[in-house]
Amino acid sequence: MTKQNKIRIKATAGLKDLDQLHNTLKSFGMVKNYSLTHEKFKQRGNTALHDMWIELTQVGDSQS
Repeated sequence: MTKQNKIRIKATAGLKDLDQLHNTLKSFGMVKNYSLTHEKFKQRGNTALHDMWIELTQVGDSQS
């Protein structure tokens, strides 16, 4: 049994840009057969910046 492939991404940006990136990554996951297994959003202090952590895990057979 092989381990599932994972993609982990951390991004810092404004909330609107992070929302667009989040939607793009979810679309990528659907096309490439990955599921969203972790997501976290957190405001950086008292600023307009937010941090986003996302993990996508490959679903099903990882050998193509």
